[in-house]
Amino acid sequence: MKRTRRIRSVMTTDVAQVVPGTSFKAVAALLEERGVGGAPVVDKDGRVLGVVSRGDLLERDVEHRGIGPQARRGKHKAEALFAADLMTAPAVTVDVEDDVVRAAQLMEKHRVHRLPVLADDGTLAGIVSRADLVRGYLRSDNDIREEVLDEVLKREMCLDPSTLYVSVYDGVVSLSGVVERYSMIGVIKALISRVDGVVEVREHLRVELDDRKIEPGEPAASGMFPDRSIHRP
Repeated sequence: MKRTRRIRSVMTTDVAQVVPGTSFKAVAALLEERGVGGAPVVDKDGRVLGVVSRGDLLERDVEHRGIGPQARRGKHKAEALFAADLMTAPAVTVDVEDDVVRAAQLMEKHRVHRLPVLADDGTLAGIVSRADLVRGYLRSDNDIREEVLDEVLKREMCLDPSTLYVSVYDGVVSLSGVVERYSMIGVIKALISRVDGVVEVREHLRVELDDRKIEPGEPAASGMFPDRSIHRP
């Protein structure tokens, strides 16, 4: 199924990056030239050492007072001449196979706007920004509906899409109709919610068999029950 829920699908691979010995002015010039707010600092093997941002550069313009750790770090950056001393380390990173939800959580927790993305061998593979994470929500309702019908219902659930009513408005998926078992509803909702661009899933499904009531070892074939749809309690 085509999804952009993994970091590898939304990250930028053409990464503006610097080495520890990159000068203050060269860092500033690179960020301005590439139009980015920060860049990973990598060693000769491509491993991420930290991240240097415009905010790190602006420490030079701030008067740092006090004797606490934060004041000392600010003063150190204000006097820094190279990326090794400017950067914030260790860098908060994600892996290429991480879910975008994890990236969003890390950005919120650490109050950062971008995360270096690591390949399987631990080297820099790309970078993901807040803008990358929200880009999926720009998909059209029609594209979302087609993916729900073709990929989720038909391919993943092996259902005939024509047996259910699916509409999408502003990213909100509405689903109604009849499915065979109650246990299918949670699976369908989970799969639809993972489709890129889906904001919410609203279902009004009825079931032929409420399999929540089936005891272990009890026959559960649909042929054992009356052929009629029931409303969920």
